[in-house]
Amino acid sequence: MLYVKRTPQSNKIIHIVSSSFKATFTWNNMQILQECREACGGQGLKTENRVGQLKGEYDVQSTFEGDNLILMQQVSKALFAEYMAAQKRNKVFKGLGLEHMNKPCPVIPLQLTSTTLRCSQFQMDALCLRERDLLNRFVADVSKCKAKGESNEQAFMMCYELAQDLGKAFSDRAIFQTFVDAETTLPAGSLKDVLGTLRSLYALICIEDVSFLQYGYLSVDNGANVRREITKLCTELRPHALALVSSFGIPDAFLGPIAFNWIEANAWSSV
Repeated sequence: MLYVKRTPQSNKIIHIVSSSFKATFTWNNMQILQECREACGGQGLKTENRVGQLKGEYDVQSTFEGDNLILMQQVSKALFAEYMAAQKRNKVFKGLGLEHMNKPCPVIPLQLTSTTLRCSQFQMDALCLRERDLLNRFVADVSKCKAKGESNEQAFMMCYELAQDLGKAFSDRAIFQTFVDAETTLPAGSLKDVLGTLRSLYALICIEDVSFLQYGYLSVDNGANVRREITKLCTELRPHALALVSSFGIPDAFLGPIAFNWIEANAWSSV
């Protein structure tokens, strides 16, 4: 809807969001295709099953229309500019989903239970905490480099690793927000329950990211709790897996034999 209702003023936001989503989605494509290939064993290499073809087709997207790492750095530069503008005007953050920066810093509980880990408010707080902290770190590090006489471009380049982490944090939080928005529109029922499980799975996969341990947002024990909860969520989603995939309405003609009776498809009578 942001693009459909775009205005000259919103073009900058569209560019930032699309840059972060393009990088995230294309990396996700390659990860999923690789896991599918391995799950199918040698069948995943057969041309008729299309996994290899799709890998070849989507691999180029990691650099097509902008290298993903560069796009994430662009996102971080935009967040840096928003931060500096808010500080200069001495006004609250507004736009790009940074309104959470105006609130008190979230606090992650010392002990994360299953109930807490599945709570949408905790999940949002955790993702906002990471984005908030990384943005503060990024601004501080870039400012230090500039204070030493480095140019703007060189200062950003010297902080490129932090910039990539910040770009990912922004993207993860923005995608999670779409889950929450969609979930709130549904009445109580099985569909909302499944979407809530998917939302929790997505959030915890994001929270399982190494950055939460690297920057001290999670303890080692809580990190282990997150991983165990992900396993539980996958088990709960398993009975719904086929229905979830079928909901995309992909025509059978677009599916490889591996999606159906692969034993019959590889029988001598079918060769």
